[in-house]
Amino acid sequence: MNASQSPLAGRPLHYGFLLLAAAFLYFDVFVPPATPIYLNVDHLLNLHDATRMLDGQMIYRDFFQITPPGTELVYFALFRLFGVRAWIPNALLVLLGLSLAWLCVFISRKVLSGPTAYLPCLMFLLVAFHSDLDATHHWHSVLAVTAAMALVMEKRSPKRLAGAAALCALASFFTLDRGVGALVGLGVFLWWEHRRKLRGSEALLRSEGLLAGVFSIVTLALNLYFVGAVGLKRLWWCTVIFGLKYYSTDSLSNSFQAYTAFMPTVTHWTDLPPLLLWVFIHTLVPLVYLVFIVQCLRRSEKDPDQPWDRLMLLALMGLFLFAGMARAPSYGRLCKTALPGLILFIWFLSSPGRLRLLARQIIWLGAAVMLTRFALHRQTTEWTFFDAPVGRVAFFDPKACNKYEWLRSHTRPSELVFDSAGEVYFLLGLRSPAQVQFLTSTDYTRPEQAQDVIENLERQQVSMVLWNPQLDPGVRGSQPGDHLGPLRDYLQAHYHQVKVFEDARILERDDAPAMERTSGDARALERSDVRQ
Repeated sequence: MNASQSPLAGRPLHYGFLLLAAAFLYFDVFVPPATPIYLNVDHLLNLHDATRMLDGQMIYRDFFQITPPGTELVYFALFRLFGVRAWIPNALLVLLGLSLAWLCVFISRKVLSGPTAYLPCLMFLLVAFHSDLDATHHWHSVLAVTAAMALVMEKRSPKRLAGAAALCALASFFTLDRGVGALVGLGVFLWWEHRRKLRGSEALLRSEGLLAGVFSIVTLALNLYFVGAVGLKRLWWCTVIFGLKYYSTDSLSNSFQAYTAFMPTVTHWTDLPPLLLWVFIHTLVPLVYLVFIVQCLRRSEKDPDQPWDRLMLLALMGLFLFAGMARAPSYGRLCKTALPGLILFIWFLSSPGRLRLLARQIIWLGAAVMLTRFALHRQTTEWTFFDAPVGRVAFFDPKACNKYEWLRSHTRPSELVFDSAGEVYFLLGLRSPAQVQFLTSTDYTRPEQAQDVIENLERQQVSMVLWNPQLDPGVRGSQPGDHLGPLRDYLQAHYHQVKVFEDARILERDDAPAMERTSGDARALERSDVRQ
């Protein structure tokens, strides 16, 4: 079967599907007509990093980060173009999701025929992307890797291989493991293809050398500025050594135990969909890749009409993407390696047969129901709106909004405030006085980082600290890597509690002027004091 289709084939369906995908993504992160939904996820850290860069600070030198600088540079560029605005991460999510949807359809149409080619993308949007709405480094690197797969799906010419290697390097500029994993997967595929087609070893060495050479050159070019600015030793320690030594010490989600942890609980029938999605993703990745490789080795000679090379490319790159994050395979990270697996899963269901046809129909029906459910949920939710210094946002949780309302009344944009959870900086236009913008009671927070917080609180006489109750001693049991003792002592000696929220205690410096609620006119003036 040759699943490739002409560019003119099914254009109304193609553009109609992408329009539907764009509408779904928009309703997923915006309240009509244009209010972004506040997402308390990891990209808040990247957003604050980018604002620090706008202030002239240098990543890795003036503030700490463990990932490559790609995401911060994207937000930095967007902030320079549009100003620091609350809608930017949500709009970027729509753009990332739509780009991935287009690439998914492009790849699927190379191995699947007719409307079935759109089913993997529909599942990806509903099952994977919707489950992890976080415009951080992960989705940027997934986009680059998916573009690399699309580029070499039909042909593996030297130009296409060089382009794919460059895209893998770009992916590593966002998520190091993902870019390297994709490159290794592509290299293993080339070895399999050369062996299957009985090509000489010299041609294989040229292809592999081209991949390695272009990847190395592009990686060096992307990182050269930061090597010169902070030094190779500091860059290597932050982005490689720290992750190898301390990343897994923070929580279950940062270790291999994440694969079986955090299974959704069911207390009502409405809790079933999250559980079913959790089970499906954990079963799909990496099992579908292994099952396909076995099927290909058994059937490729007997059934030459199937596009085995394209399917094997998906399987091997998907498998090595999983291998790149196998040390911490949380549900969100599995979702980010699921796109090739979803295409292979639908390919397994595309063969003739009543049961397979029934399975495809059930998936179409289930997807239509979920799309409708999500749209209705967005339209019927009673949102709590908040006018932040960076723009209006919509909150799911009124309690979370109450915390931001209080903080807006007691702070000014650009004020130095230390939030031990690292959440409030971007929305309120606040700044962290320390190198780290959040703390843990594990080895993830190093002793010198805790000391840096103390020194900066003292040197800059920071008037407010938001303390996460989860950092209190004994909350998480005995933590041999807890280095926060001196910081707790310092806070007890120099700060007192003025307000308590469910997820934070507000501490005020003892010698700071008493906090007074700012008038409405003054708050309006403060909210206008945002970078243009």
